[in-house]
Amino acid sequence: MRRWQLVPLLVLSLVLSPAVAAGAAPPRSPDAVAPPETAPGAVTPPDTVVGRQLSWLLDVSHRLPAPAAEIVAHLDPAVLEQAGGVDAVNRYLEMISGGTGLRLLRYEAGSETAARALVVSDVGTWELGLAVTPDGLLSALSILPYLPGPASWAELDRSLSELAPRVSMQVSRVDDRDGRCRPVHGVNADLARPLGSAFKLYVLAALAHEIAAGRAGWDEQLALRDDWKSLPSGVLQDVPAGTSLPLRDYANLMIAISDNTAADHLIHRLGRSTVTAQQVRFGTRNPGRNAPFLTTRELFQLKLTRYPALLNAYAALPRPARRVLLDTVVDRLPLPALSDASDWTAPRGIDAAEWFASAADLCRVFAGLDRQARTAGLEPVGEALSANDSGIWLDPAGWSTTWYKGGSEPGVLTMNYLARTVDGRTFVAAVLLSDPAAAIDEAATVPRVQAVVRGALALAAGVPTTTTTAGPARAAAVTRFGAPVAGFGTPVAGFADPVTGFGGSWPPGPGR
Repeated sequence: MRRWQLVPLLVLSLVLSPAVAAGAAPPRSPDAVAPPETAPGAVTPPDTVVGRQLSWLLDVSHRLPAPAAEIVAHLDPAVLEQAGGVDAVNRYLEMISGGTGLRLLRYEAGSETAARALVVSDVGTWELGLAVTPDGLLSALSILPYLPGPASWAELDRSLSELAPRVSMQVSRVDDRDGRCRPVHGVNADLARPLGSAFKLYVLAALAHEIAAGRAGWDEQLALRDDWKSLPSGVLQDVPAGTSLPLRDYANLMIAISDNTAADHLIHRLGRSTVTAQQVRFGTRNPGRNAPFLTTRELFQLKLTRYPALLNAYAALPRPARRVLLDTVVDRLPLPALSDASDWTAPRGIDAAEWFASAADLCRVFAGLDRQARTAGLEPVGEALSANDSGIWLDPAGWSTTWYKGGSEPGVLTMNYLARTVDGRTFVAAVLLSDPAAAIDEAATVPRVQAVVRGALALAAGVPTTTTTAGPARAAAVTRFGAPVAGFGTPVAGFADPVTGFGGSWPPGPGR
């Protein structure tokens, strides 16, 4: 439900036209952001392992095709094989470099060995995600288009309608005076949809509420338990039981890399009823839809253990009886193995076992979190939500803050943002997509959703969102366990998401 998109070089064949993927010269797309000739300044990657590899990519883009020996010296052998060899790598780079080569607009480091960058050429603007091996070779590279936002509400609605069979969206301004959401534009904004890992916003808010009440603390230690562990995305599932971490670390991991085990530990620490009550405090219109409030471990058990019998039995029960089934059967089951998810490629009960809210609900959630983050002692709320902007790259000339939490599983994709203009106005944009019959192609859909959000924010605020000029490099918030990490979840563009590597199968599930 929230991950860092490092997909194979071969992702280009998914997002470019078949002719281009076959090797034809890429035409200038009307959806591509043309590189402004007046773009001033330059960004220099840092002198880190991953920064040096990005510097090489920028340099080699001006003198393609690169010699075979040079490419071999920079790419991990497994990556090179999966990409199709030296000629294929040169072809991919030529596709995005055009006749001018690549120029770096923005750079953000996740760690010494992982980063993302926004680059521009005469054929378009692209987001790159890079990871390197311990010996410095490129072990993963994603290349996704950075598309401009729709220029009108009518165009935006058309774009939305093409994304999935079921679509909800709302962009709102958060009123500075009373903190209420003032809708600017919406599509099916009051219909509850599956959230994926965006439910973790409620967990973060419930934690902040308990801290404000003196019943918990950011520095309170909580030991990991094997019976509370879940499947990835995340890293805590691999940390030995008994290891104690402060609640602040659990919150940061839950939001920044959508750590499922972190979320489940917080739900257990706070109590299921506390998280459920937070929905009411934030004005969620139908909190009963989420009763009982599932942990991610329970969702995996329902969708991976004795599927579909267990899931069907759960869905057929009235809600009070569902809690009994969880307590007496589901919670006593062992955690499914990661390999059990290898064939989970189509939607499984997304209207029965999930977490639900509407686009309008999500605005109220972000507005509530914003109030919490402005409260003395609750500043870590904003720190957690600022760690990962999903790679939307709002123009820093007009936008000072971006918060993000999304979610996904096969058939579900949600991308939700709070953004603040440099003059202090706050907006929330939520996009919820679902398809009960087929998985959503995230490599193709995520850049289009991000473009819709950029367009919605620009139209609502009257402030450009598309980055066209160079901006300063920065380091993203990194937890003690590091981000991004290899992990469970469908590939989704965005900083601090799990890496999907070459050659391995990716199991879908809640990991955004």
